[in-house]
Amino acid sequence: MSLAACFRLAKVPLCFLVSCSTLFGYLLANPIFSLQGIAVAGGIFFLAMGAATFNSVQEMSLDAQMLRTRERPLPQGRVRPFQAVAQATTLLALGGVSLSVSSYSTVPLLTAIGAIVLYNFVYTPLKKKSVLSIIPGAVSGAMPPYIGWLAAGGDAVSFGAGLLIALFVLWQVPHCWLVLLNHKQDYEEGPLPHLLETFDETALKRFFGTWIGALAIVMLMFRLIALSMGTIACILAVVNTLILALVFMYQLLVKQRCNYKLLFATLNIGLLLHMVFFAAGIVLA
Repeated sequence: MSLAACFRLAKVPLCFLVSCSTLFGYLLANPIFSLQGIAVAGGIFFLAMGAATFNSVQEMSLDAQMLRTRERPLPQGRVRPFQAVAQATTLLALGGVSLSVSSYSTVPLLTAIGAIVLYNFVYTPLKKKSVLSIIPGAVSGAMPPYIGWLAAGGDAVSFGAGLLIALFVLWQVPHCWLVLLNHKQDYEEGPLPHLLETFDETALKRFFGTWIGALAIVMLMFRLIALSMGTIACILAVVNTLILALVFMYQLLVKQRCNYKLLFATLNIGLLLHMVFFAAGIVLA
């Protein structure tokens, strides 16, 4: 089993972004860049890779049926299922140890375990049966920054915690829609249920207006929990939010044919820059 296959199996780039969101949540609750924060983010990095590896095992036969995923290591036979299970187990163990050692209580670890159960044992089997799988998928995806918040001593039930969860839930829904629209033919010919079976592309595009508007509002509301951030970082965060909203408005309302790849990149880069500007703004203040 090659190192490249192991990396792809664990979806390393995606899991790295997940760990960045954990560090973002940590810094919002405790704006001090520390080894503890890095260890918490590292724990989530390993846990996310373990969950992603196990997900690859769960969806091996499904991946083989879709053009977008049939080149992954398991469908291609470059990794055997028992090797993938061993990798998943090792990564989950490493992540659990790192998170438990670096946290003041067991709450972050228990929350992480709950997120993994929701992702691997609710979302993954449900996505084969219903488009409503996006709900547990979005909730589990919003847990990493919340775990970072909890590990830094943030209140479990608070405005800041709610804002973090809302941000990542609102981001993940259009993210999933854009994956669908970018690979429309693959989904239409594949076995998975999808929204285009109920709504046409024009109707789905209209949904983006509501979601991106709500996402932009939540992004701007982060200023309310980052009162100490510098002026320059604040301006950059606002400009980033406006650019994200304007790009979507232009593509959806003005262009006759949307560039979904551009919107996908805009959505992801916009979230990443949002985290960078706010985290840097409060740490350097």
